[in-house]
Amino acid sequence: MNIEPFQNYSKLLENPFDVKIKVGEKQNNKEFKAHSILLSARSDYFKAAFSSRWARRENGIIIFDKPNISPSVFEILLNYIYTGVFSNNNEVNLLDIFVAADEIGLLEISQQVKKRLRNEAFEYRRHDMDQKE
Repeated sequence: MNIEPFQNYSKLLENPFDVKIKVGEKQNNKEFKAHSILLSARSDYFKAAFSSRWARRENGIIIFDKPNISPSVFEILLNYIYTGVFSNNNEVNLLDIFVAADEIGLLEISQQVKKRLRNEAFEYRRHDMDQKE
């Protein structure tokens, strides 16, 4: 994917927002501020979620709760939406990223994670076979 068009989108995070997304639950939660136009353009899930029929608003700000996605996973997905770059550094479980990306319709990440999971499984099996010899 050509990330050049996305390079300036990350600067939007410094500007006024129109969405607050609350992710996680109990002790492990965080609120992210974002821009509905960009989220809607990059994800049909958010496009539907922010429609007037579903969206809850407070003082003109869309309030969106997503308790089933952890803050660390959502931060990776939000960074991807704004920059076009998928970066994990093995700090977050790939399966959690895959499930969340699939749920919110970020197919590019889903495909990248699926490929990484296959490669890891292959390496694990190869290492296991080497150990048995």
